Amino acid sequence: MPSQETPSIYAELLTNIRQLSVAVSLPAPAGNHTRGLITPDGATLQLQHAGAQISFPLPGRVQAQGAALPAPPPTSRAISWRLPLSTDDNASAPATRSLHDEPVPWTAPDLAPGSAVACRRCAAALVSEGTAQEWKDLPSENWAEMMDFWHCHKPTTDDERAADHEHLAKRGYGAGSSIAAQPGVGMVDLTSFLFRESDCAGLKFSQFPSPGAASDITSSAILARASDPPPRTLYVFCSGCAAHIGFFNVATSSVVLLKWRVSCRTTSPGAAPNSSECLAATLIATLSRSGSSKSVVVPAFQPSHQGAAAAADDDDDDAKSSPSPPALHLWILNANIAYASSRCRGAAPRPAIKLLYREIPQAEADAMLESMTSDVQEVTLPLAEIAGAAEALRASGELLPPGERVFREWNVGLLDKWVAGGV
Repeated sequence: MPSQETPSIYAELLTNIRQLSVAVSLPAPAGNHTRGLITPDGATLQLQHAGAQISFPLPGRVQAQGAALPAPPPTSRAISWRLPLSTDDNASAPATRSLHDEPVPWTAPDLAPGSAVACRRCAAALVSEGTAQEWKDLPSENWAEMMDFWHCHKPTTDDERAADHEHLAKRGYGAGSSIAAQPGVGMVDLTSFLFRESDCAGLKFSQFPSPGAASDITSSAILARASDPPPRTLYVFCSGCAAHIGFFNVATSSVVLLKWRVSCRTTSPGAAPNSSECLAATLIATLSRSGSSKSVVVPAFQPSHQGAAAAADDDDDDAKSSPSPPALHLWILNANIAYASSRCRGAAPRPAIKLLYREIPQAEADAMLESMTSDVQEVTLPLAEIAGAAEALRASGELLPPGERVFREWNVGLLDKWVAGGV
């Protein structure tokens, strides 16, 4: 990472308009010898300032090969250039793709049949090798409603429609249906894997957000002593290291393992997704499905007051005094950019979502979601991942030019996308 005495360079590739924006923040005012030059291949910016020269690989090849860029105003500390992408067929700019074509972290074809699923923290097996003989992608979250809509609008009589609904319900296609895990099958969602409890090992279940005396190795033991009404969801932990790795859905008797908490064998080498990359994939899927660019990220599951108090007994004093992380209000500006920054390690451009964000109280998030006129979509994450996403967004804002980090009451940030085969 460059020091404060080194110019900071941020470049953003806008594939939809085939332009590349470059912003430079200088540690000292520009002088007569401050200038930018594009190398003959159009792939690198050469910046000269205060007797030093910096080579910065651009996230796309531009047309201004070998040309000197417009000189910055004297005494300016900020420089910006907007450059057209090269029309050369061999240019390295990533292709523009629709929201439906965006890569999703660890889909069923990415996963090796029979692969074990292990805790990413301690590598303890959670699903043994050979148990998941098949991986299946789950349909989108509104699949049942769409099936119901299609059958409701078929040109049939009322009697035929009633018979259709009964037939669909029996096959599991009704809007009131839910998907349950199947033996020997790993079901794959955008952010998680779904398994039968009998296919899993090394788990601990609890009603509370931290494992303790109230945890047990089976969900039935927890539910047998649960208060009435029973909980809809249980926390799931690794019995080896006590890491929170997912949830147990009581209604479907299914274990939900979070992708960023586990590791597994894939059909091709590549980096495992993190929670921010899974959030980015969820936001893109939400935008594709609903057409809404605004989302509110809220906790996936909040324990009861008694549960929270019991969990606090297991934590240290710092954890007890820490407030719950706020919800996130997100507004996508551009779902398909690639950027490079002199503050990041590595020269490869990173695909990302550029968005506005606000950290808001839970009460404000609830009011938005309950409003009949609201245009926001609900996205759920565990509390720790909401805090992690907020931290990642704050860190990404430091990559942007100082004048582009805030817009009115919003902050500007970047969410990196998962890249198949990335490292």
